[in-house]
Parts: sequence; structure tokens; C-alpha cells
Amino acid sequence: MRVVELSGGVGGARLARGLSQIPGIDLTIVVNVGDDDVIHGLHVSPDLDTVVYTMAGLEGTQGWGRADDSFVTNTELERFGVDNRFQLGDKDVAINILRTAALRSGVSLSKFTSEIVDRLGIGCAVIPVTDDSLRTLVQIESGEVLSFQDYFVIRQHRETVVGLEFTGSATPAPGVVEAIREADTVIIGPSNPPLSIWPILSVQGVREEVRRHPNVVAISPLFGGKALKGPADRVMRSLGLSPGTRGVLEAYEGLIDRLIIDVADASDPASHSGSVAVEPHDTRIVEAAAARRLGEEILRG
Repeated sequence: MRVVELSGGVGGARLARGLSQIPGIDLTIVVNVGDDDVIHGLHVSPDLDTVVYTMAGLEGTQGWGRADDSFVTNTELERFGVDNRFQLGDKDVAINILRTAALRSGVSLSKFTSEIVDRLGIGCAVIPVTDDSLRTLVQIESGEVLSFQDYFVIRQHRETVVGLEFTGSATPAPGVVEAIREADTVIIGPSNPPLSIWPILSVQGVREEVRRHPNVVAISPLFGGKALKGPADRVMRSLGLSPGTRGVLEAYEGLIDRLIIDVADASDPASHSGSVAVEPHDTRIVEAAAARRLGEEILRG
């Protein structure tokens, strides 16, 4: 069975890890790069790295960064007056150095990612949605427009988001459109819909391919109407989407055939949607076994 997952960071990465453990699954993970940035002169791809580290069993305890990492370089930067609030661990810096050097030598982001995936022994394809520059800009209530990492990391996503812009005329990376078109099932991971999935859908032709696909399943990132971590529920509300399950359905209007919600949201009136099959499951997938179980339930559906 050919499966494509559209993924942001931690939630999408954890689902992908579970899907990859299901026998007979040919998995391709298409990852958001709207939150890429240049930090200390290095090209940083936070969602891509979170997916790669998780698939390789190298992720940190919170789901991002590297396990047992040190921060000597980051601490040393502070000595010289450098703003080091965006913390890169020393092991993480190594990947970013390699990526930056590769991109400067003309290697595409997707080619570099494929080489790292092979080197780490990851048994599925991980593809950035585009090799072009794609950046998510965040407009906050004051009218100021922030880079994604300024909003999310530096300001700790405290600001009220009133608008998003996805810059650049990005085209899909090689293999993205073909993977979606040939998949038996397309899964939109339990990532923040506006901040992690909309940038993927903004890439030329991707939304159209997803819209045309006959079997698209999305997983809600909400539990009892709230995000466990991060600002998903707050961002959805401030952008004008309805609260709870209804807002997730609105975020993916016209794109999905099924929506998987957590059992805590089963009593939400929107769980009885007419056009989209809404199915409650246990969607807490911190453990790989739980993610595999959820993946199996989705694909049986």
C-alpha cells in the first residue's frame, strides 16, 4: 500500500514513525519547509530535521532536536554578544553545517535530505515539499509582520496571529506530485493546520493534487478542543476558524474525505459532519506503538 503523509514537526513525525512500522506500507513523507530560516549563517530546516531525527530514533525528549545534545556552541556565542535565543544543539549544528554547505554548492534541499535519510538508514522517503524558497510570514495583532521563527521561537508564539503569507513562487520538489498522485491514501498529519499544513498546500499544484485524490484522511491536532502543546487552537480561532473539530474541518474544506479526531472530541457536535466522515480514535501517539496502532486503524478505514 502506497501512503503519503503531509507533515509538520513533532506530531507529524510521530505519526510517520508509526506508519513506517506497518508491514507492506510504502511510505513517503512530504514535509513543510515554510519555517526554514538562516540562523547564525546556517540553513535550518526545523520540521525536516524533526521528521528525520524521529524516523532515525535520534529525537530529543520533547520530540524535537537531538537526544542527549549539548549546547556548548550556543553558549559560547553568547560570550560574543550574539542573540542565541534560537538554540541549536551541537549535534544539530552538524546537520545544519552540512546542509548549508550542500545548498551553497548547488545541491538541492531534496537531494541533500535524501542523502541524510540514506546515511541514517531510514527506510522510507522524506521529501521537502519544495526545493525553492518558501517562507511563512506571520502578521500579528499589532500589524507587525514576523518571520516564522521570530513569532514561534523568539516570541514563544504569545502574539495573536491575524494573517499568514507564504512567500515565493515555490514549485514542488521532485517526486512530490507523483507520490500524491500514485498514493492509495494521503494522510494529513496531526500538525498545526495553518502553520504547518497550509504552507505545504500553498506550493504550486499541491493543493490541487490533494483535492483530486479520492482518499484523503486528516488527523486533528486537538484534544478536547485544545492543542496539547503549541498554539494550534489559538491560531485557528484568531484566523477566523471555528473552535474545535468544526475549525479543523474548515481548515481542510474541500480537501479531505475523513477526519480522525481524538476520543475526547467525540461529543463535539461537528463530529457528525455530513460531507466528511468524522471518526473518533485515541490520537495520543507519543509512543511508537500507539502511532502504529492509530496508523493501522486509519488504513483499515
